[in-house]
Amino acid sequence: MRNNELLRRDLAVYVLNDSATRNEILHMNHDDFKADHFAYAHIKTVIRRKYYWSKMLKKMTKYVRICSDCQRVRVHHHKFYEKLMSISSDSVNSFHTMIMNFITDMLSAKNSYIEKTSDAILIMIDKLIKHAIYISTIKDLNVERLTNLL
Repeated sequence: MRNNELLRRDLAVYVLNDSATRNEILHMNHDDFKADHFAYAHIKTVIRRKYYWSKMLKKMTKYVRICSDCQRVRVHHHKFYEKLMSISSDSVNSFHTMIMNFITDMLSAKNSYIEKTSDAILIMIDKLIKHAIYISTIKDLNVERLTNLL
């Protein structure tokens, strides 16, 4: 096929719906030893200059994202995780630091423990072990009732 017989869109060659050809173009512009596994932005510029097909940007994004070489040598932009250490039993004081919160204005439900219709939930969370306790209660809870619940 001569150059003047190619289907074109602007100056780019139109690539027909052939996944093998499209993958080869992506391979030549991303995986090739001369291409050096360029990022998405770079291969997008290079490929769009020469080729065109429908949903081209979506295919390029997916190809770069699932590239095994790129995943292995990818630069991590977050702080590295530290090694996990076990908590010694003498330093653990579970339920020493608590967070309490109320969810109010809920649909009413009959609660036999407080002998009243409950319309709120008391949430208690231990900060150390992240254990949560959910207690059905009422919105107008006073200190005396709260201490009875605990």
